[in-house]
Amino acid sequence: MSGGEGMGPRRVRHPTYGMGSIVARERGGLVLRVRFDRFPGLDVGLPANLLRLVEDEEGTLGGGRRGRTTGRTRSGEEDSRFQPDRQILEALRLGVVPSKGLEAYTVGRENEIAAFRMLLSGGERGRALALLGDYGSGKTHMLELCQRWALDEGWIVARAWLDPQEAPPNRPRRVYAALARSLVYPDRIEAGEQGLWPLLSGEAGRGGDDPLRDFRGEAHAFLEPARRYAEALAEALREHPEDARPADLQSRLLDWIEGRATGINQELQRDLHRMLDVRARVLALSDFRTLARVYGYLLSGLGHLARLRGYEGLCVLLDETELFGGLASEERAKATEVFRVLLAASLPSEGEAALDLSGIGEGGRGVIRRLPPRFGRESRLAIVLAATPGSESESFLRTVLGAERVHELRSFGPREYLQLAGRLRTLYKRAFPGMEPTALRALDERAERWLRRGVPAGPRGFARRVLDFLDHCRHSAVDFGP
Repeated sequence: MSGGEGMGPRRVRHPTYGMGSIVARERGGLVLRVRFDRFPGLDVGLPANLLRLVEDEEGTLGGGRRGRTTGRTRSGEEDSRFQPDRQILEALRLGVVPSKGLEAYTVGRENEIAAFRMLLSGGERGRALALLGDYGSGKTHMLELCQRWALDEGWIVARAWLDPQEAPPNRPRRVYAALARSLVYPDRIEAGEQGLWPLLSGEAGRGGDDPLRDFRGEAHAFLEPARRYAEALAEALREHPEDARPADLQSRLLDWIEGRATGINQELQRDLHRMLDVRARVLALSDFRTLARVYGYLLSGLGHLARLRGYEGLCVLLDETELFGGLASEERAKATEVFRVLLAASLPSEGEAALDLSGIGEGGRGVIRRLPPRFGRESRLAIVLAATPGSESESFLRTVLGAERVHELRSFGPREYLQLAGRLRTLYKRAFPGMEPTALRALDERAERWLRRGVPAGPRGFARRVLDFLDHCRHSAVDFGP
């Protein structure tokens, strides 16, 4: 599929499959067929709302040749790849969420915006929130906004989709692994997802290297050893860049602490001891479904480590949480335990908002069996769960969080759609300053005509209709004069 405007195939990112190029649009743009770099020759059809339009290493929207660029097309018109407003419009045409500029066309979400800002600032009442919205209602848009605002406020952000294959909600290690490798840092946003290494090694942030201990003075059983080893390895990598051993140990350390490999702890500890002076125990991270407590302990510990490094904490965004409703009864019960532990780790440990976790199983052996479901007394973890209304997850979220923490994205009415058309018209005018003013003014009358025929199914489809109209006007030189 050509991106138009003299550009090559559009580049997108999927949270599980990574980078790829769009090769076709299906179902009116609701589904995009993508050829992922990891799977050459295989085209995969995915919902557009799970994909993010991204820029390549040259700062352009992918598909073009690398090398020296001027930002001009052969005709002399400025290339749209170098204009943020045009990048936003291109993402909307494709039905994907742009990586920047969402605030420019956000309308009708004042209550949800206020709730999320309160979530980031309110420690005593806890930091947990649920967003409910049908497909196409703007749920992914809101999560993108939450990520941007959290980063702006100094929070590290971890985000995952509860994919049935990669991160099923009843498998806590896989959910944790998806979150751990997705970390985005507020002081290095442009680098994208970087995982735990910058946090563990101290390469990100501005805090000191104090031990990670709770209010009782007990060190975090997983993260404190990982931090000490990571800092020592970072020093070895700087001092001996020609030596392959530190890089190999770095990779294996991250495989362990990011939950990507199990059963490697004893061998890893032995090899770390051979090379480094650090002596700390490497505990096993198991894939057992009875260990939800361990991963609440880990994520809340990451929030405290983020605080030690000078950030506000860790903000976790989980999408597609309704998937647990389709599991068998036993697996659904395990998924419920995972959600309860994650929410408890972000809420106060005492008082009305605290969650009772007495029924949560205590898996593992020895030290692992005795670990609490959260690290520290005050939580530095914020969590936002997104789901579709009417699912079993909605009932669970309303019961656990209470009505004031669950926000259903209401459907747009004519007023919001007209506001959206106005925002898009402003973006279009900035992106194409030579656009005929009468055509831009004609959009209001055309949008009102569309709305008289019936309210659109969702803002994504309406946005594409607006852009199709403006594109037609720009390319066809339609006369809207008196």
